[in-house]
Amino acid sequence: MLNTFFMFNQNYYPYLFLIGLSVIVVAIVLIFALKSPFHFPYFEYDFDVSHRRSVQTEDLIDEFLIEDRMQSIENHQVAIERWKHECKDKISKYTFLKKYREKQFKKSIDDQNAYVFYVNRQQTRYKQRNYVKTSYRVSTTVDSFACSYAFLKFRNEKLKNINYENTLSKYFSNNQRKLMSKELRSEIMKRDNYTCQICGKYMPDEVGLQIDHIIPVSNGGKTVASNLQVLCSKCNGSKSNKMNTGFKK
Repeated sequence: MLNTFFMFNQNYYPYLFLIGLSVIVVAIVLIFALKSPFHFPYFEYDFDVSHRRSVQTEDLIDEFLIEDRMQSIENHQVAIERWKHECKDKISKYTFLKKYREKQFKKSIDDQNAYVFYVNRQQTRYKQRNYVKTSYRVSTTVDSFACSYAFLKFRNEKLKNINYENTLSKYFSNNQRKLMSKELRSEIMKRDNYTCQICGKYMPDEVGLQIDHIIPVSNGGKTVASNLQVLCSKCNGSKSNKMNTGFKK
């Protein structure tokens, strides 16, 4: 009787194998069929801060907005809205899985984190081969920041109100004099052609050339290009805390 049982099982081995294989195939098909087809279109942008210290991510975003004027953001927001419309149109064509797809679609929407910014630094690594040590550079993400379109739009409006002249943290900083960098000094000297904006003295050798706050810092003046001018040391000394925006010769 035992031999008969084994013979019975052996006869059904091929069928059991086919049944098992069919179950696996059906399971795989169901997994792929039930998998969400909706993938939210994130906006991703990389900042390279390799040669900068103590950089705040929000300052980097302000710099991006100052340069871009929200153009890339607005374009991507249009793409997000188009994607949502296409997904809804696709869902309307379902019958059996319609409600299931609607749930998947709603779950995929991530408007609060639609815009992702990565802060990267180039780091030096070393490898050794045949007792020879060589260096190579790799980009490492040291920080990231995700936000909504509303956040960027609000921040852009605040930058627009100050004519995109500086990041918000710098514009409202209590230490405006500290913001006078070599790059900014050079920009103002070139813009004003190394010429005193009161007496008209030309100082291409930069001797006696000074960068002046038109509205003094003590009166709330900002260290931004529109509030800076080239003065000679004599005119700057006589100006003191008075405001003068006129060019005189």
